[in-house]
Amino acid sequence: MTERPISPEEARESLELVEATMRQMQRAVVHAGTPYFFLIWGVVWTLGFGSTQVLGPESSLVGVVWMVLDALGAIASFVVGWRVATRLRHPLYSPTIGLFWLTWIAYAALIIYFAQPQSSDQLSLLISLFAMFGYVVTGIFLRSRFLIGLGVALTVVIIGGYLFFLAYYNLWMAVFGGGSLIAVGLYMRYAWR
Repeated sequence: MTERPISPEEARESLELVEATMRQMQRAVVHAGTPYFFLIWGVVWTLGFGSTQVLGPESSLVGVVWMVLDALGAIASFVVGWRVATRLRHPLYSPTIGLFWLTWIAYAALIIYFAQPQSSDQLSLLISLFAMFGYVVTGIFLRSRFLIGLGVALTVVIIGGYLFFLAYYNLWMAVFGGGSLIAVGLYMRYAWR
């Protein structure tokens, strides 16, 4: 049985349908609040890692700065998530993702506690890698190649900074880690509308 070849007109129509579907998916991601999560955590990373670089990783103030920033980031994420959940009634945006991240926090904290990192830079590395693991798993859950790719790309950036720029690791993370998250959030917010 031979199949008839696709005409140029049919191929063009199929490509237009794929492009329209991708635009609809991008708009859905924006309406789900995703850019705001990237912006929130990009600011947290930029301020947190920047403060760590300025104050010194062993400063007693660093823990306080991170605790305040993480608390503010968690509250802001909860508010955004709550607003999106009440506005969108779709199973993909159910509390499942929020529960995943709460579970992620609990297990990451347990693993870090028992692994006992030898330095604050190792602690930062582990937490950052756990965050990227969360992005990749969330991308798998949502079937988002973009989120998976972002998690993998930032994993490479994080490991590269740790291996090759350890003396400036926190500055590296503020600029390339936090900056990347902010850039992605802004890109999604304005280019995917």
